[in-house]
Amino acid sequence: AFKPMLLRSDGLLKQGSRTGTRIRYDTFFSNRPNPSGFLAMRHFLISALFLSLVVGCSNVKIGPHRIDVQQGNALDQENVARLKTGLSRSQVRFLLGTPLVVDPFRTNRWDYVYVYYKAGKLAEKKRITLFFEGDTLARIEGDLPAVEPAVQAEPKAETPALPAIAEAKPTAAPAPAPVVTTAATTSIVSPLPSPKNAPAYVDPRPPAELSLQPETDVAKIQPDVIPPFSGTDPVTAGDAPVLKSLNEWANAWARRDNAAYFAAYDARFVPQGGGSRADWETRKRQSLNAAKSIEIKIDSPSVERADDGTATVRFNQYFRSDRYRDAVVKRLRMVEREGRWLIVEEEVLSILRDTQP
Repeated sequence: AFKPMLLRSDGLLKQGSRTGTRIRYDTFFSNRPNPSGFLAMRHFLISALFLSLVVGCSNVKIGPHRIDVQQGNALDQENVARLKTGLSRSQVRFLLGTPLVVDPFRTNRWDYVYVYYKAGKLAEKKRITLFFEGDTLARIEGDLPAVEPAVQAEPKAETPALPAIAEAKPTAAPAPAPVVTTAATTSIVSPLPSPKNAPAYVDPRPPAELSLQPETDVAKIQPDVIPPFSGTDPVTAGDAPVLKSLNEWANAWARRDNAAYFAAYDARFVPQGGGSRADWETRKRQSLNAAKSIEIKIDSPSVERADDGTATVRFNQYFRSDRYRDAVVKRLRMVEREGRWLIVEEEVLSILRDTQP
C-alpha cells in the first residue's frame, strides 16, 4: 500500500534536490477534509437512508393483534347434507349437536348459528333453523349446501353396422398341469399331533371387555330415554286437579281474560307485600289491557300437600309480552272450593337470571 506513495515521494525528493527546494511533510500527508465532497456524500447517505425507511414502512401495518375467533355450532357440510324431514330430535342432535339457541316458549324451533372472525373481521356466517312437529323434523331453513343438478347422459351416437364376420370356433384350452406341492415350496411347518386323551385347550387370557362403538347410521339412532331422578316424585293422580287449575290460570293470563284470571283467586287471597285486593286488581287490569300479547310457560311444577288440606305448587314461570319479560321461581298456595282449586297466596321466590328468555 505504501509502494506508490514511496515511489512518488522518491521522485519528488530527487526533483527537489535538483531544484534546491524543500519538501514539506504536510504536503503529502495532509488530513484536512474536502468540504464540498464530504457534504455531497452526507446528503446522498441521508437521502438513501430516508428512502429505505419510507419503502420499508409502507408495507407494515401498525395496530393491535386480533386473533381468529370461531363461535357457535361447527356445521359440517357432510352432516348438514344428511338432514332430511322425518328425522327425530335425537337423530338431529347426533348430526349437528346441541343447538346454540333454543326458545323456551317455542321448543319446536332449533337454531344453529356459526360465525368466524378472521383478524377481527367477519369472514363466514352460517345459520340453519329447524322446525319440529312433536318429535319429528318438519321443515329446514337457512344456509343449506347447494344440491348439484343431476347430469343428464348424452345420447350415444349410433354406430354404423359392421359386416358380419364369421366367428371362429374357440379351441379348447389345454388343461393345466397339476401342481405338486413339496416341502421345498412352503415354509409353514405343520403342527404336531396332539397326544391321546389330552384335555381341551383353555385360553388363559381374560375375555375382552365390550367396548362402545360410535353409531354411524342415522336411521339406527333411537330417541333419548331420560330416567326419572330419584330426588323428584312423579305427579300422582291426586295432583292432576291442582295442575289443571294451574294451567287454566296460566291460559287465562295468556288470553288476557280478566274474568277467568281473577276467578282463579280465592276470596281470601292477599297480595304479596300487603295492600288491598282492590288496588291489586286495578294494577293487574291495567297491565292486562295494556299488553298486546302475553306468553306464559309453566315448567317443572311440583305439588306438596299440607295437613290443613291446602296444596303448595312450586314451578318456574317464564313470562313474555310486547313490553316486558322475566323468568322467576314462583310458589302458589291453593285451596279446594267446590271441586276447584283456587289461589290463596302467590309469592315470587327468586329470579332465574341465567335462563331468561
